[in-house]
Amino acid sequence: MLISSRANERVKAIRALREKKARDATGTFFAEGGRLVDAALTTGAAIELAVIAPDRFDARDEALAARLYAADVTMLEVTGEVFDSLGYRAEDQALGIVVKQRWEKLGEATGAKRCWVALHDIQHPGNLGTIVRDNDAIGGDGVILSGASTDPYHPIAVRGSLGAIFSQRIVRASQQDVATWAKRGECTVVGTSPEGTVDYREADYASKPVLLISGSERIGISPAQIALCDAVVRIPMSGLVESLNLSIATALVQFEVLRQNS
Repeated sequence: MLISSRANERVKAIRALREKKARDATGTFFAEGGRLVDAALTTGAAIELAVIAPDRFDARDEALAARLYAADVTMLEVTGEVFDSLGYRAEDQALGIVVKQRWEKLGEATGAKRCWVALHDIQHPGNLGTIVRDNDAIGGDGVILSGASTDPYHPIAVRGSLGAIFSQRIVRASQQDVATWAKRGECTVVGTSPEGTVDYREADYASKPVLLISGSERIGISPAQIALCDAVVRIPMSGLVESLNLSIATALVQFEVLRQNS
């Protein structure tokens, strides 16, 4: 049955996932658009419900809907107008999914292949989504969040990840847990700071996997975080500004990790 009312109870429950309270209560989030649906299907994400607007389908949407049907995902058909009411500042999409969140704890079972990024008190979901996306691009392991960090399942973070939210491991940990894990010696621990003493291109990211520690947008890396580092790196700049956007600074180091390991 095609749903044409925004007041439908199932529609209202999906719309509520815009807010963290509903995401926390249900342990789910809403991802919209063909790219994210494709990524979820490819990675075997736990899709609880698919929302489709058949009147907007193009050939790619039809193919994705067929994959959802083949995976025996519960489907909810809505009008385009109703679909637009579900999204977060996005229009003209035709496919969306309600997905189970994935969280891991930091511990003995947490291994490292190339690069983990540890973020403390990161505030902006756009920055977080970009860092998750970039860590996937370099073949990294995942992202560790501590303190009052923003929600990686916020719609802006999910959209900014371009589907990497489904491939990267997402860990929630305390600062003490991060410190204990860092001291295991499995990774080279690198911090980023304008006060760093090493050019970021000169640090060694190839001998061992890397734990890249970045601070918050407002304060940066803390003295306690610096104490964990084998190296604190800086990014040379010659202009007026003294620092870069958090996601850009992190990306420069992430792609240097990739370069040295290629």
